[in-house]
Amino acid sequence: YTGQCDLNFALHAGHGEFPRLVVSPGDAEEAYYWACLSMNLSWKYQIPVILLSDKTLCEGTYSFDIDSIPEIEEENPIFWDRKGSYKRYLNTEEGVSPLAFVPDKEAIIKVNSYEHDEFGVTTEEPEITEMMREKRMRKEKFLLQELEEKFNPVKVYGNRNSELALLCWGSNKGVCIEVGKNLGLKVIQPVVLWPFSVRNFKDSLKGVKKLIAVECNSTGQLVRLINSLGFNVDEKILKYDGRPFSLEELENKLKKLI
Repeated sequence: YTGQCDLNFALHAGHGEFPRLVVSPGDAEEAYYWACLSMNLSWKYQIPVILLSDKTLCEGTYSFDIDSIPEIEEENPIFWDRKGSYKRYLNTEEGVSPLAFVPDKEAIIKVNSYEHDEFGVTTEEPEITEMMREKRMRKEKFLLQELEEKFNPVKVYGNRNSELALLCWGSNKGVCIEVGKNLGLKVIQPVVLWPFSVRNFKDSLKGVKKLIAVECNSTGQLVRLINSLGFNVDEKILKYDGRPFSLEELENKLKKLI
C-alpha cells in the first residue's frame, strides 16, 4: 500500500561520502515545483537528487492552478571556458567543476569513479585525496545556502503562536494541516530533508513547548534525523499498516496526547 519507510535509505545509500539533495513534496503542487527545481539543482551542483513520494501522493487525484506555482527558469550548468587544458574535476571555490562534453575535440574528458586528480587521473596520493573530498563536500554548503535564501526548505502552517506543534513530512502534510486547523496547532513541514536546514527548522520551533511527530513508518525515521541534529521530539504518532492517516484517526490520537 503506502508508507514512508525509505528516508534512511535515501539519506545514506551510496559508496563513500558525497553530497545529495533529498526532497519530499507534500502535495501535487509541491511535487510539480520541486521536480522542476530539482533538475535545475542537480545540473547546477552536479549531484544526485532523490525526490521521495509515496502511493498516497502518486495515485491520488488532484487539481491545482498551475499559474500559482512560482516560475522556474531553466538554469544552465557551468561550462568550460576553453582556457588551458580541460580539468573535469577542477578544484573551484564552490566545488562545482565546469563541464565539457564528448566529442569536443579540444577537451580530453576523463570520468573516474576511483579517487582522482583534477584531470580525472586515478590517484592514491593522500594530499590529493583530501583535496578532492573537501571539494565535493563544499557543494553541500553552497547548496544549503541557496536553499535557505531562495526556496524555504521548512514550511510552517496553522496557528503560529501555538505552543504545541505537529512535525510531518511528505503526504501527511494535508491531514496534519487540517487537524492543526481544527485543534489550533502549529504544523511544521520540512520539504528538504537533506541538506537539512537547521537554521530554518530552529526558527520554525520558536514558541513551541511540545513537538509531536506524525510519520507513516514504524521507527520514526524523521525523528531520528531531527534528534541527530540536536532537536528533541516529545511524542511520536506512527502508522505502519500501509494506509494513510484519516482525519478522525489522527485527531483522536492527538487528543490523547494533548
